[in-house]
Amino acid sequence: MTELQGPRIPGPGVLLWAQGREELADPLFPEKLADCHPGWAEDARAFAPWQEVLVPWCSACAQESWWLSSEKVRGRIVVCGPCSSCLDVARPMAENKLLDPWDSVLAVSQWSGRGQLRRGWDSPPGNLYAALVLPQPPREYDSLLPLILGYCMAGFLLGRKVPARIKWPNDILAGGVKVGGMLVEERRGTVLAGIGLNLVSSPPLAMLREDHAVPAGYLKACGLNATPLGLWRDLVDFVKICYETTLTQGTPHNVTSLIEPHLEWLGQDVLVREGGETPWRARIIGLAPDGALRVKPAGVAGERLLTSGSIWRAPEGPLKNPG
Repeated sequence: MTELQGPRIPGPGVLLWAQGREELADPLFPEKLADCHPGWAEDARAFAPWQEVLVPWCSACAQESWWLSSEKVRGRIVVCGPCSSCLDVARPMAENKLLDPWDSVLAVSQWSGRGQLRRGWDSPPGNLYAALVLPQPPREYDSLLPLILGYCMAGFLLGRKVPARIKWPNDILAGGVKVGGMLVEERRGTVLAGIGLNLVSSPPLAMLREDHAVPAGYLKACGLNATPLGLWRDLVDFVKICYETTLTQGTPHNVTSLIEPHLEWLGQDVLVREGGETPWRARIIGLAPDGALRVKPAGVAGERLLTSGSIWRAPEGPLKNPG
């Protein structure tokens, strides 16, 4: 067992959080990781051998046990056992300076995963649940972060032959089904992106909320065979380069012009629901520089900007005036 001076999680590298925290994350070590799911068993073998190391959580804390992979990666990837949510695990680590921008937490499963509007996110083992620490962006790009991440994730999946599209504001679709999503949270100067991808399973129809916009699907059915840790390592490397390149486009207008062609249903009719309003029909025109969705309501002059709400493919039939 190696003792490392801290407080600092060693890195770059992949680490298993052997200690865990009560009510936050269960302890995890290589043998337990391999028992979680066949995909994780493959990762446990691919990233072996594992070395136990001791690192303090903070300057006044006792040393804790972690398992460090011998496989080289560019940043830190902390893998935790079943947890409340990977965002809950990553936030104290990032705020205590244990994680830097582009470091991340990957969870085997979550018992309180959350998505947009704090809706529950079904999180069984085998899929990908991660929290990525982002650098603080220029203020004019704050509202664009979910779309920029969606653009980068879609680009990565397209490179893997998956026909990925962005469903405004923060979902990833492939072949008309939802295979992933993201949630950006900023508190006290720390920006975290919660990212979920359905690799091998998706919630059954009975588990989806009644007003769900699209059915759920998973990437294996789209032809992508991947393990959570192996895919995440490659995804983070791609997203970092894509993110930094996207922010060099000069202005938010240039960035949204880059993202716009990747929108699902661009130029098509959708139904829109804002809050508790009756759904109304509109055609998607594109994106505003702040990331708002530009739509042309049916039967009404001009366009409207959506900053929140839900959209889904409009059925055939007469257009509805929103009033």
